[in-house]
Amino acid sequence: MRKVLFVHDGPMLCNLDKTVFYGVHYKDEIVERYSFFGDVVSFLMRYKTIPDSEGEKYSRISHPAFNAIEVPDYKSIQSRFKKGEAEKIIEKAVAEHDIILLRLPSANGVIAQKYARKYNKPVFVEVVACVFDALWNYDWRGKFIAHYKMWKYRQHIKDSEHVLYVTKDFLQGRYPTKGKSIGCSDVILKHFDDSILEKRLLKQNLEEPVITLGTVAAIDVPYKGQADVIKALYLLKQKGKTNYIYKIVGQGKPDFLQKLIDKYELNDQVEILGSLPHDKVFDFLDSLSLYIQPSKQEGLPRSVIEAISRACPVLATNIAGNPELVDPDALYKAGDIKKLVSLLSDYDNLPLEKWATNNFERAHNFTAEKLTSQRLNFYTEFLKDNNIE
Repeated sequence: MRKVLFVHDGPMLCNLDKTVFYGVHYKDEIVERYSFFGDVVSFLMRYKTIPDSEGEKYSRISHPAFNAIEVPDYKSIQSRFKKGEAEKIIEKAVAEHDIILLRLPSANGVIAQKYARKYNKPVFVEVVACVFDALWNYDWRGKFIAHYKMWKYRQHIKDSEHVLYVTKDFLQGRYPTKGKSIGCSDVILKHFDDSILEKRLLKQNLEEPVITLGTVAAIDVPYKGQADVIKALYLLKQKGKTNYIYKIVGQGKPDFLQKLIDKYELNDQVEILGSLPHDKVFDFLDSLSLYIQPSKQEGLPRSVIEAISRACPVLATNIAGNPELVDPDALYKAGDIKKLVSLLSDYDNLPLEKWATNNFERAHNFTAEKLTSQRLNFYTEFLKDNNIE
């Protein structure tokens, strides 16, 4: 029986007893994908417990190959003393598994890579985001270490023999490898047809007294940028333009964003919806006039790919993989609230039909037929190069 270890930071959502695991970022389809490498797929990361009532929002992870290994959180100042315990858990897990899959950037992934070399385990690396952008746009402490962390991850990835990047160009340029690589999104679109575009174009031609904006992203991470949209709506309100509704979907504590909403007296215009079951996200996207991705750090954002698959017009920041997904005139500089205000003020003159049509066409690059074959060919090459049958 071949055992595969998938390493990331998490968190993995589970019930209070840590016996039931829920799919948000990690789902049965991910377990199925990695089961190509072996019979057991162990997910090694920190857990986050939630009550059963909250767990009902998510699908359970029930794949027979799934296994979970908990690593304590050791990245906060209060929990740094747990790093030694985490190292022991990670080393033991690496030693007991046959293939190591690392999703970077992740602190657990860096530790696992060290022990994979010690125990001579084959390593497959996925690069899903830029650590520099995440740290630089977090706070002053992040800026202090951003350049160093980027340099360190460049070393980790440069020396890796097999690397899958989720972007076509961006991450490859920042974190090149001397090994073999492929650009292949980890988002796969299963079901969409031409009627989606037809419905969207009909919607765009209707008079809309209220413009509904939306974002799908973690709501307690500053670099996701929802605060910029809230500030933009405040500035528009100052100009007497109040026909905008902004709906925010995402996991996490809403405290920071809610304080901002209260401060600017925008409770009648901004609504935090929290998490939605994945099948409801598409209904949410269909309800929007315009999707906004205001983030300051990304890889190739799942939410934008899902938005373009619904033929949503999208405004996005000009960072990371966003330029690979939307038209150049739909991009604005990350953090440029004045530009966002200008774009929204000119909503009636935005080329929404063009964006919708081009976005939907671009979404065809993310079908299961295209991406699965590319990924499996690279997986097969990895196994062959490591003499694994």
